Amino acid sequence: MSSAETVVIAGSGNIARYLIEEFIADGKYRVAVISRNNRPFLDALGVDVQIVKEYSRESVLPILDSLPKTRALISALSTDDPTTYTSLHEALLSACRDSKSCKRFIPSEFLGNTRDYGVPRGPSRARSAFRPILTSQKDVTFTVVNLGWLADYFVQTPGSQKTYIRPFPQGWPIDLEKRTVRVIGTGDEPIGWTATRDMAKAVVALIPHDDWPEYTWVYGELGTWNQAIQKVEKFYGIKLQREYASKESISARLSNEDDLDAWYRATIDEWSLLGATAVPREEADHQREKYFKDVVFRDIEALLLSSQHVPIV
Repeated sequence: MSSAETVVIAGSGNIARYLIEEFIADGKYRVAVISRNNRPFLDALGVDVQIVKEYSRESVLPILDSLPKTRALISALSTDDPTTYTSLHEALLSACRDSKSCKRFIPSEFLGNTRDYGVPRGPSRARSAFRPILTSQKDVTFTVVNLGWLADYFVQTPGSQKTYIRPFPQGWPIDLEKRTVRVIGTGDEPIGWTATRDMAKAVVALIPHDDWPEYTWVYGELGTWNQAIQKVEKFYGIKLQREYASKESISARLSNEDDLDAWYRATIDEWSLLGATAVPREEADHQREKYFKDVVFRDIEALLLSSQHVPIV
């Protein structure tokens, strides 16, 4: 380990936690975390934690240069505010560019097909504001990682979460407690889901490669909501009461930003309606063969089954 390169993760939220755990499990890299506050799980994992007052170039650059052979900087910082997102990521990119050894950067994206669709509107606006800054520079190698829906939501049952990911009732259409589901559009639009841990394993597998694609696509399953609903009902032995969010009703809610809660849910429904949660299968399969041969991407059924045997999927 004394000669190992270092991977630095900015942020200590739930996605960061999966990344940290998988880098530790892999064992090929030192792991350092830059965070505005310490968290008990970081102490338990025994990682190098660097506390900063703000995520600025001036704060991050000395940290990158103080660590042994920093290989890459990964951002797990997320906000839907374009100004804040751009400021945070421009600071990280600048620190990586100006550091002695860190010339690889993964911004916080973790959505669906953001290359071909500008949805969901809130997160997409934030990421799109930073994208020209990222793509116009040549000093730092980067990739944007996208995975579709976090499949972890399938294992969030009443009284048992089985995931570090927080519930997302304002967007996720299945409510296992109430036994309802919001069928978006026809329910046959293409949808993608990936377990957060499997995405993290893919990031770990990508780090050693010198040639990174501009977009990294991963998926556990590509299917439809109608198919997913049937799998959920079969696994849990329940019948979900269907509610329908038609294209017309979604459009009506999108036209009224005065009702922010309804508008926000409509932006997430629109993400499914347009098929934009699904990553491009052919490109994803090509990358899987090139970069991720040793990564097992669990489909919905496999993830549900694994939730019976592990405390956290």
